[in-house]
Amino acid sequence: MHIRISSAWARRVGLALAAAAMTATMAAITPGQALADTDVRQTQWDLAGMAYLTFTDVDGVSGPQTTGAVSAFQTDRCLTVDGVVGPETNSELSAQVTKVQAAAGTTQDGMYGPNTEAAVKTWQAAHNLTQNGQADAATMTAMGIDRLKTPCSRPTQDEMVQQILTIAQQEAANSAHNHEIGGYNCNYYSTQLGVGSGGCSNGWRSEAWCADFVRWDWIKAGANTSGINGLASSLEDYGKAHGTWHTSNPKPGDAVYFTYGHVGIVVSATSSTITYISGNTYNPATGNDDGLLQKTISRSGTSIGGYASPVVK
Repeated sequence: MHIRISSAWARRVGLALAAAAMTATMAAITPGQALADTDVRQTQWDLAGMAYLTFTDVDGVSGPQTTGAVSAFQTDRCLTVDGVVGPETNSELSAQVTKVQAAAGTTQDGMYGPNTEAAVKTWQAAHNLTQNGQADAATMTAMGIDRLKTPCSRPTQDEMVQQILTIAQQEAANSAHNHEIGGYNCNYYSTQLGVGSGGCSNGWRSEAWCADFVRWDWIKAGANTSGINGLASSLEDYGKAHGTWHTSNPKPGDAVYFTYGHVGIVVSATSSTITYISGNTYNPATGNDDGLLQKTISRSGTSIGGYASPVVK
């Protein structure tokens, strides 16, 4: 079972509940507490929009049918199949919906809804497809979107590292994601991970987010991110737990940890400098620590505590 928060205060936040806990929670909700219905509804919209459910299944009530649809999506996208919408599944749902929205020419917010349904119907009509508003297998094929991720194999270390760098550089150039929007510390990456607090005017989540960016990137690239949380120091703990912590010879894809409480992703390094991309960092355009930028600094006298290399999941 799972719940997705979807309101003016929080978007695309996946939570997991065991069946017994879910039953107890739902039993405790009074008529004035409609949040549970709202929570699960967005996930159902996303699944229905990609034909894992029907639109009539969008009822805001979590149950075996929704869990089964989540499991089917996870199978198609080579994710851990547990029927739970955690950070990885949540991110993949958003990514797939965003691709559909881009193809259909509508707002790319990663959230299926009536506007996306209407845009897909229009696109289907223009391409002589059944006009059901769903990005089903035929529609996604016509849009050039891979519905099935194949083969379901683990990337090599080199493949994962290259993907980490590609994602980081793409995100640093993405003006829709590379700075805070909607308030202090309101950022895309904490939102995608379902962490932080609400209150952002655009529905994003808010917390210090340099570690969240690294975690999000590594998840997307296929890295094991167990033990990483919102603290920059958790990357040092990660490296030590996985035997990849080192204080010299930084490698591309590594997390570089600064002892003052900051972390980024190494792009390249020489004997004297390091180039890295980090979030929640100083942005010359605003004068605040609110950007996702690439920087090159000296390796000496810069409070670098060390480096953690990612491991393949």
